[in-house]
This record gives sequence, structure tokens and C-alpha cells, in this order.
Amino acid sequence: MDPADGLRVSDASTVARYLQVRSQFHDRLLARVEQGVGERYLVQPTQRLPATLVTVLRGGFVRPGEGELWPLVFLTPVDVTLALAVHISAERLASLGTMLKGPHRLRHRQWEDWWGWETTLAEVHPRFFELAAAEQEDAMVAWYGDCLEWLAGSGLLRKR
Repeated sequence: MDPADGLRVSDASTVARYLQVRSQFHDRLLARVEQGVGERYLVQPTQRLPATLVTVLRGGFVRPGEGELWPLVFLTPVDVTLALAVHISAERLASLGTMLKGPHRLRHRQWEDWWGWETTLAEVHPRFFELAAAEQEDAMVAWYGDCLEWLAGSGLLRKR
């Protein structure tokens, strides 16, 4: 084994930073999204799915008569992808017809059977990386809100 392939002192700081970023998504962003979902829509909370190394999630929701809904973040060392995963029956999916801004099959490993939305941070806001931290968080929460409103407008999520 080449000594250059071994661990370096900087690796601990890289791991620490990754965990810090992960906790920001878990403790702040997803907490705000969960609170908004619970306040605005008729859903029941669930903790059925566990987080993984690359999937940051807190809790999901059961939509009465429709299936589950999970706000989550796919976090890899090189990419951050916001996602809203939704179980949609084949019958309900067929009744939606052609959807330009509707849910699509998720592309991430272990989530291929789910429908929903995925976006990169650059797609959340045209100047995302120029925004202050609080504005970035607000833009991400708004993105989830737009997806949830699409579901509500399509009859797949009932409002309170």
C-alpha cells in the first residue's frame, strides 16, 4: 500500500465537516419541512424508514388512502440533492395523465420504486450560492412547498 493512499490528518476534518452539513439538513431544513407538512396537510407522521449514509431523513408521513410521503436529502461527498418521495399507486399515476411538473421516478439507489421530485441546489434558486444561509434555507423550504402544493392540487394530498 502506497503511503499516499493512507489516511491523512485532514481526513478527520473532512468527516467532521460532512457530519456538520448533514446535521444542518437534518436538524434545520427537514425539521422545518416536517413542521410545515404537519400544519398544512392531513397526514399522519411515521418513522418507518431509517436514514442511511447518503440519505438524510427525519420522518415521513402517511397520506390517508394514498401512501407515504418523505422529505429527504441525498448527500454524497460531491452532490446534494433535495427530494420529496411519494408512494403513488399505478391507478392514481395513470389518472394523472401527462405531467410536466409532476412526480417522476426517483433515480437514487434504494429509492427507485418511489415517485417524486429531485433537484440540485443550483436548480432551487438561480443564485443559490450567492444567497445568505437563511435565504438558502428559505429557498429549499419553498422548493419542498411547491412540490407539496402540486400534490395537493392534484388531489394526492389533502389540506387541513
